[in-house]
Amino acid sequence: MISSRKRSLNIPQSQRLKGFWLLVFGILFLNNTHLQAQYYNTGVENSSIKWRQINTPKFQIVYPDFYETKAQEFASVLDTLYGVLGKSLKTTPPKVPFLLHTNTAYYNGLSVWAPKRIELWTTSSPTNYPYPWSWQLAIHEWRHAIQVYALKQGASKTLINIFGEHIYGILLAAYIPTWFLEGDAVVAETALSPTGRGKTPDFNMYFKAQTLEKGKYSYDKALLGSMKDYVPDSYIFGYHLTSFGRELYGKDIWAYMLENVGRNFWKIETFGHSQKKGVNIKTKELYNQMMDTLSKRWEEEERKNIETHPLTSIKKLGKTKRYYTNYSSPKQINDSTIVAIKTSNFKPSQLVSITLNNEEDILSPGMILHSYIDAKDNHLLWSELKSHYRWEHENYSDIFEYDIETETYNQITFKKRFYTPSYNPNSLNIIAAIEDDSINNQHLVIIDKTNGEIIKRFTNEESYSKFSYPSWNKDNSEIYLIKANQFGKSLIKYNVYNDKQTTILPFSFNNISKPFQYKDRLFFIGDYDNTYQVYSINLKDTSSSLTQHTQSSFGVMDFIIFNDSLVLSDYSADGKDITYQRLIDIRTISPNAPSNTFPQADIITKQENFIFSQAHIKDTLWESKKYRPISHLFHFHSWAPLYINAQSQDINWGVSAFSQNLLGTSIFEGGFKYVFADKRDEYFINYTYSGLYPLIKASFKYGQRNIIFDSLRNSDFYSTWDEYNTSFSVDFPYSWSDRNWFKEAKYSFLYSYRSITPRYNFNESLTLFHTIGFGLG
Repeated sequence: MISSRKRSLNIPQSQRLKGFWLLVFGILFLNNTHLQAQYYNTGVENSSIKWRQINTPKFQIVYPDFYETKAQEFASVLDTLYGVLGKSLKTTPPKVPFLLHTNTAYYNGLSVWAPKRIELWTTSSPTNYPYPWSWQLAIHEWRHAIQVYALKQGASKTLINIFGEHIYGILLAAYIPTWFLEGDAVVAETALSPTGRGKTPDFNMYFKAQTLEKGKYSYDKALLGSMKDYVPDSYIFGYHLTSFGRELYGKDIWAYMLENVGRNFWKIETFGHSQKKGVNIKTKELYNQMMDTLSKRWEEEERKNIETHPLTSIKKLGKTKRYYTNYSSPKQINDSTIVAIKTSNFKPSQLVSITLNNEEDILSPGMILHSYIDAKDNHLLWSELKSHYRWEHENYSDIFEYDIETETYNQITFKKRFYTPSYNPNSLNIIAAIEDDSINNQHLVIIDKTNGEIIKRFTNEESYSKFSYPSWNKDNSEIYLIKANQFGKSLIKYNVYNDKQTTILPFSFNNISKPFQYKDRLFFIGDYDNTYQVYSINLKDTSSSLTQHTQSSFGVMDFIIFNDSLVLSDYSADGKDITYQRLIDIRTISPNAPSNTFPQADIITKQENFIFSQAHIKDTLWESKKYRPISHLFHFHSWAPLYINAQSQDINWGVSAFSQNLLGTSIFEGGFKYVFADKRDEYFINYTYSGLYPLIKASFKYGQRNIIFDSLRNSDFYSTWDEYNTSFSVDFPYSWSDRNWFKEAKYSFLYSYRSITPRYNFNESLTLFHTIGFGLG
């Protein structure tokens, strides 16, 4: 229930104590059942990397030494965001170490609090919206740290001082829903930037299609998901719910909710309740109210669109769907057959051929990046994620090809990072692609397929500048592509003979992608009216207006053109469909015309009253110095007045402490317990070091032992002794991927030793010996 009426918060002392002990029980239970995953380790970097750091009172950045220039830029970004990012949660950003992973084809961010850190995978995706990837990561992930830090108030602060950082994870798991954590972070990146996911069609079309075609799902289904139907994830669901809450109650409402959890964790249903605001938000009621509001808004929007620009007549290709399925990146291989990437919840990704009423599987490939393929003469081309055999944070994006006629699967490049490859129209042996180098500069390259070597590189060293979706012109003299930086996205072309770069569409914050020349026009996908549609521009007069060619209800995600017809990847509530329509002109628009109105995004942007841009960044030279891993082997982040041994899955009365260094290479746990029943104590130490190729583990355990023997006498016979257990192991892991299979092998050496010191009535038959073992697993 949503109510503005102030309710009494006087809770009896007995209920407070009950709530406190329930939380303590929860801590014990979570530690006992999830010890192995209590402290999250994402993996390790190559041991050859030399590290540097920028350490200020506000933040710390740790990065490879070759990434100095980009780290300096990132420090200035963090310094600017520091004063504004936490305002709507009434919390100053905590000082958190940022660990930058640059040697990867993977792109993501992660905020973790045990141990406290933010890890960023800095490679930019070509599918990203028009805003620098590092800026988006900084806003989103640092906002997560602010959410967590906002809990350190009142009673929770006391618990954190007793138990250390892992209490944050318990509070989050017990009280804070995932939809809020991710939704609020997306709200921040949307409100504080000129674009952001909340200002793109992506974050509206899923809810819109579901609502207009299938109706409002129940709250339970919206929250828990479905295998058969697509249910928007915690990012999309959370963004809409969190921003709608701010629309109703003001920008500070969620700050009060977090404060109430921190100060009153022992109460029941603390999240969604604010003593200061006198508000009690029932999430189910908020969801229903939000969906009713959005449904009316989208129905009216759809009615106006149909009146102004009637929907284009389309025909679906392929078989009828039985459940939610996506067909992405359609490409033509002959006059009657289309190939596409097929994904669903029930099967691994497939490359399929599609005709008017039929569909056939071609191949189950590896992990195709960015859902993008190219095709020519029965050959398929894509970039695929490949992992390093040892280092988790070193991986590649290599180019692969499949010959449909000979059923030959061929890897063209090895240990490189290439994206969205495209065939030369006149030669199967020439490929255009985007290359990402070791410092995340992206270049346009031309590759000889026969040996995988780069023939020509169009070097790009502009700060924040990224390329995507290269596409050849008709006579192979030019390559069209999308260029993105801090000023948005533009459409450009490179002359392959004289290296000249020409702008076709200037920079704007419209999300454009996938250029393709047909006759004398350049077609592409744009979001000039809240929905992705196909547009084109006259190449003979690039100053002219844009022409719109589709009127999709929910969005066109990809397209191809042949024989004056459009084949589309067109979104619906059942996923992306392959559809067919005539190539027609619907309307003309100016590329500079105002567009994309998202009411919820507009409201939260006005609330924040700050748009982060290049103009806010000061040109500062930050002091940097070497970061020596050997000097940072131990970082004790959590402790407890309990005995917690993750290796043996044991919990008891005692004390314990936990350490994990920032690079994730050194993990230590140790503790003491007292067993009241037997009146004895026990100690343990476990240590793992993974900064070298072999994985090294050592453990030590000391404890008093006793045993009771059956006796013919009137009293039992006791034997007691001190026992020392030591073990040492060296593992040599090796992993590899084979298409959509990930495989791993490990050769291990283990030595263990048990020593016994008699105390009372010791029986020599209990003595144990050394153990040496070898294994391959």
